[in-house]
Amino acid sequence: MPTPSSLRLDSDWIPGAGDPGLVTLVLRNLGERPLTDFRLAFTSQFRIRPGSDIKGGRLIEQVSNHHVVAPPAGFVLAPGEAWTISADRLGQKLAHYTYGPKSAYVVLGDGALATVEVAPMTREGKAGTPLLGARSRPHPASGAPPYALLPFPLSAGLSGRRDSGSPLSLAEGAEEAQAAFEAVAKLSGRLFPNARPLFGSAGGIVCAARHETMPEEAYRIGFTAERVIVSAGGKPGFVYAFITLGQLLRGAREAPEAFAFPQDGEIIDRPRFGWRGMMLDVARQVFGVDLLGSAIDCLAWLKLNRFHLHLTDDEGWRLDIPGYPEVAEIAGWQGHGLPVPPLLGSPPTRHGLVYSRGDLAGLVERAGALAVTIVPEIDIPGHCYSLLQAIPALRDPGESGIYRSIQSFPNNALNPAVAGTYDFLRSVFAELTSIFPSPFIHVGGDEVANDAWLGSPLARDLMRKRGWTRTHQMQSHFLQRVQEMLREFGRGTGAWEEAALGGGIDPRNSYLVAWRRAASGRRLAERGYNVVMAPAEHYYLDMGQSDEWWEPGGSWAGTVTTEAAYSYEPGDDWPESLKPRLLGVQANLWSENLHERRLLDHMLFPRLSALAETAWSAPAAKDFRRFMGIEPLMPRTGER
Repeated sequence: MPTPSSLRLDSDWIPGAGDPGLVTLVLRNLGERPLTDFRLAFTSQFRIRPGSDIKGGRLIEQVSNHHVVAPPAGFVLAPGEAWTISADRLGQKLAHYTYGPKSAYVVLGDGALATVEVAPMTREGKAGTPLLGARSRPHPASGAPPYALLPFPLSAGLSGRRDSGSPLSLAEGAEEAQAAFEAVAKLSGRLFPNARPLFGSAGGIVCAARHETMPEEAYRIGFTAERVIVSAGGKPGFVYAFITLGQLLRGAREAPEAFAFPQDGEIIDRPRFGWRGMMLDVARQVFGVDLLGSAIDCLAWLKLNRFHLHLTDDEGWRLDIPGYPEVAEIAGWQGHGLPVPPLLGSPPTRHGLVYSRGDLAGLVERAGALAVTIVPEIDIPGHCYSLLQAIPALRDPGESGIYRSIQSFPNNALNPAVAGTYDFLRSVFAELTSIFPSPFIHVGGDEVANDAWLGSPLARDLMRKRGWTRTHQMQSHFLQRVQEMLREFGRGTGAWEEAALGGGIDPRNSYLVAWRRAASGRRLAERGYNVVMAPAEHYYLDMGQSDEWWEPGGSWAGTVTTEAAYSYEPGDDWPESLKPRLLGVQANLWSENLHERRLLDHMLFPRLSALAETAWSAPAAKDFRRFMGIEPLMPRTGER
């Protein structure tokens, strides 16, 4: 049998004139033994359409992005030779190298597995270097304002330069201020472990903290020769004030020729929006709690206050549910021969993760100390392939036929007509609300196939009794029942914008995330919904940042440059009467293309920093040149 290093998969894409083009895969035997009686399994971002004919082999299995192909009967892949297959019935047009194969393995006739080295996909045979790690970080621009603040404050009348060698210390302050100071001191230590401490216990730049009557997220900082006076209305304001001081001091230390710690003056500051967030998809890839903690730290340093945690999807379920052990045992894992196959870069061996209550409680505590609320999401009724593989009893046993989601998962939506669905969800929400204090639980509601459940006798009977003619009406019924369940738990309902379809959920004590395009938000607000703006063309950080082939990311929403993220002005087309419904903004990072850890910071920054400034700063305070001069000082999740 070939050794793991003796097989390599190369791939190439040739664009088509009006179609997705042609993909060619070449499996090379670099070993010394022939390969016989085998199948090639690979995961990729592109999908060969189910039932497609492929040249040079047969597609014998396909679940979303997991493909298994076989050579012609009796084929022998001799040492030094290659097996070539090609397909032109693709699910989408390719735009970046990350659309290509992410992992692969060979299944031998006796069931043994051999791993395959996967080379980055080329375009039209042209070699190149994939962009993987964090972007290069140029030296802060000397033309920037002499104070390193991001997001930029409402008002900053500052002057002079104070010695920046000493740390900040808190000489006096109420308990809330002391807790905020200690939390930010620990935060800076985690973000910049190899630098001189920004915060200390005594001496240095002396701070005094005072409560004043102002919104709890607002603060004021007065600089004098003797000390720094921090005023805030509550703990969040103190947290933001001390982060501001930490940014000033770090800028003065890291780039003294460009930035200074002020000697005199005043900063008056408050956020533009109450909802300043980022969503991270932890279902499609495996992210440990340490990485999630690092993400929370980066959010806090940018004064973002919502961490939307996408815990479940077709590819995996990251939450243990008491009374349903099969969820943790099956739905959280992928692997060859398992109910959920390897997907999006997963290896053939059992691979996955389920967070414990202790893991999540620790994240909640860490976030809360930094004024960040974790908003958990359970994506229902669609995007439930892994769950339904784990609990087949949630399907209608009489269902026939196959419908496919937009990601090509078969029959992946919880059935609103199966009574056990609601029993299960009650257990889910009991667990979520016992862990997360967030006033909202996000329930997804997106991308349910138009023909979902039409093969289910139970669903058809429910539709007939209710007089429904469209799937979205049944989805609306489902989400309204979920919303009522959450009310019983004392929580509001968050969802994606599709939750307004088919009648929609009740706008009271709910919010919707407008993601398809910027224009979606206004239409939702006109229907009475509170809205968080996350338009894909500006705030989907999984999109590529340029049109270059070797740039990682997706492309269905176009190219999302830093300028596109920074320049977007949420609600600029809304009448004044609707603007109270605009809660704020959120960046979304879906993880299909984050199969390598080095890609995370590359996709996040500097675009997340760009959103942070829009979320916090007044439009008149935004200046892209100034922003780009300061942004390189912002931390990355990989800097530990």
